[in-house]
Amino acid sequence: MNKDIITPENYKNDLQKPEVTFVLLSCCTCKRPIMLNETLKSIFNLNLPQNIKTEILIVDNDKEESAKDTVLNWQNKSIKLNYTVEPERGIAYARNKVLNEAIKLNASHILFFDDDEILNEDCLLEHIKLYQTNSDAYISSGPTLNKFMGDFPNYIKNHLVFKQKYTKKTGQKKTDCACGNVFFPVCIAKDFNLRFSAEYRFMGGEDGDFFYRASMLGFNIIWNKEAVIEEMVPKERANIPYILKKCYYNGYAGTIQRIKRFKNNNKRFFYLLKQLPVLFINCIILFPSIFLGPSTFYNILGIIFRTKGKIDASIKANPITFYDKIYGN
Repeated sequence: MNKDIITPENYKNDLQKPEVTFVLLSCCTCKRPIMLNETLKSIFNLNLPQNIKTEILIVDNDKEESAKDTVLNWQNKSIKLNYTVEPERGIAYARNKVLNEAIKLNASHILFFDDDEILNEDCLLEHIKLYQTNSDAYISSGPTLNKFMGDFPNYIKNHLVFKQKYTKKTGQKKTDCACGNVFFPVCIAKDFNLRFSAEYRFMGGEDGDFFYRASMLGFNIIWNKEAVIEEMVPKERANIPYILKKCYYNGYAGTIQRIKRFKNNNKRFFYLLKQLPVLFINCIILFPSIFLGPSTFYNILGIIFRTKGKIDASIKANPITFYDKIYGN
């Protein structure tokens, strides 16, 4: 191997893992100032690491700067807060702005989260701990648990769309992850020029694609159960219309990611065939399931919408616009 060529293996063998010296707590936002304020509140309640520089970066994906006043309210606090605008609409553009700003600021690592999330006070410390103690962990991916902002019926809270991914043990290897709770070295972007694909700018899934490509380069993604972040579920999301849209989106976006990794169209065809009996069976049992209660009925309806998303994605095989339909922005 030519050691002048930068590879993850060279990092491991020659440079070791990049040392954690400067963490940029990074969040993209777009027209959600109330949620962003709760996110910022949780950041300033974080337990911070000693002898490691920590700053905040908020990237506003709204050219009208709708987040600016919220951010200004938190300036001059205990952590330096950087604010910038990415006028080109699309989540991939906003996330790439984070990467570019991190490189400009000379940050060593990024903790990525969303503008509708609340960080557990030890979240950052747990990410750093895993990164420093697990030699395989270049990327630390933690759970995002639901935090219902109100009292809602059980058929809402127990719906499959809100199912918690909290059963894996810390240390398990993953092939991709989301930006909702992930810690990684900036070298992935700086030295390998890895960026979020604009192909997914209005659908989502750009984060799964990004970290999948990082893992294929050799940057291991390790599950970190102890690094917890909560996602806010307000009344605007705790309702059946939102849930069914999200089910369809999850099916569609997840399938796009899957079929992009297939090496031939045969796998795509057989994946499509597998979904047809699932759709048929659940359509048959949908109406009788009402007698088992609303939780069973709406979960089966959610499976139908998710399966329909998988089928549509298998046929179209291209990302489509979703964010405005689900979140309204």
